[in-house]
Amino acid sequence: MFIGTFGRKIIFQVSDRAVFTFQNATRESSGRWTTHEGLDSKPTPEFLGAGLKKGTLEIHLSAALGVRPQKVLALLARMAETGEVQYLVIGFRPFGRNPFRVMKVSEAWDTVLRHGELAKATVNLDLEEYPMEDTT
Repeated sequence: MFIGTFGRKIIFQVSDRAVFTFQNATRESSGRWTTHEGLDSKPTPEFLGAGLKKGTLEIHLSAALGVRPQKVLALLARMAETGEVQYLVIGFRPFGRNPFRVMKVSEAWDTVLRHGELAKATVNLDLEEYPMEDTT
């Protein structure tokens, strides 16, 4: 069963071959404001526009469920370190109008087997919207 994607390389799914899912997804929207100080008057707030959307995903990786934790962790770290941006799609709906960049990857190595083989890990992704330039 298809759950979603983050770009073309990260495919969240549940099948008879693998379970690759996330939980505790969050999405944050905000506005940008500034305040103008006035002489002998209260400060005046001014709305500047929408802020960047932010999101988080908690992903559990398990070799017992058909996922190669070290391979996925290396891919996510590379995305963060190279500034790669990708669309996040949950179901068949985009998580936002624009793609997202990986701001931070936090890994927890839950189970390590003999010879350092990673069998189970939890990864937290901090994502931030990357607005595409307006071409109109």
